[in-house]
Amino acid sequence: MQFKDDGKFIAVVMQDGEDFVENVKKLIEKFRNEKILAIVSALGMMREIKMGYWNREEYEIHEEKEPSELLSISGVITPQTDPPYHFHITIGTKDEKIKGGHLFSAKVCNTIEMFLIKGNINVERKEEKGLKKLNIV
Repeated sequence: MQFKDDGKFIAVVMQDGEDFVENVKKLIEKFRNEKILAIVSALGMMREIKMGYWNREEYEIHEEKEPSELLSISGVITPQTDPPYHFHITIGTKDEKIKGGHLFSAKVCNTIEMFLIKGNINVERKEEKGLKKLNIV
C-alpha cells in the first residue's frame, strides 16, 4: 500500500493481493490522532469479499470469492472509536450482478485507488440494539 497526505486529503493505492481491512488498520495506526477520515472516492477490484446484511438481530454474512468490480464504497474511519471504521460496498460481478452490504473483509484484486478527507469533528460509538452507532459529541 502507498499513501500520501497533503494535510486535507489522503491518497491511497492498494496493490493486488493485499488485505483491504489490514491496510485500513495500518492507516488507522498512522492517523490515530485524527478524528474522522471519510471516504471521498474509491474504485478498483476486490475478491474473497465478506459482506453482511443486518437483520435487526445479527449480520447475515454473504461471500463473493471471485474478482468483482468495486462500484462504490462509503464509510468513515474514526481512529479513536471502537470499532474504528464502518464501510458499505457495492460490487459488480463478472455475470453483471450487483451486490452490496456491510464490508467485513476483502482482498485487493489488481488495485484499489482511494481518497480520504480529514474531518475535525468529535465522535464516539454507542451500542444500541447490538450495533455500535456513531454519535457526534
